[in-house]
Amino acid sequence: MKKLAAGAATIGAAALVAMNPTPAQALPTPVDHGIGGSAEGLVFLEVERGQGLKNAAMLLCPDGDGHDKGADACAQLTAAGGDFHALPVADGICTKEYDPVTFRAVGFWDGELVVFEEEYSNYCTGVNETGGAVFDIGKP
Repeated sequence: MKKLAAGAATIGAAALVAMNPTPAQALPTPVDHGIGGSAEGLVFLEVERGQGLKNAAMLLCPDGDGHDKGADACAQLTAAGGDFHALPVADGICTKEYDPVTFRAVGFWDGELVVFEEEYSNYCTGVNETGGAVFDIGKP
């Protein structure tokens, strides 16, 4: 059953990538953080501003492929058990400017469907509220 879920994840990810016109990004060098063992995930991440500007990345764990800070993002999601709502708040100072942004994630984590959508007052606040690395995919 796990192979079937992995195959479905691959097909689902390919469909998401085909629908997204964002150019490909360079793959980061994988880093082993030693957290949580072999959690596996394939998650499409998107940051959208009110003006319709979008930035997106595909995160493949455990290696972190497809994301500039993939190793850290995978480590954070592994520690949270793949639950985006359980990501700890990162330390950081943000301005109080109001420039609403929506963070979205859809994919599979350890064979289970994960979906996340949340609006934040600005990009910096959203990145810090979601662990610091997961949605740090570039300011749109």
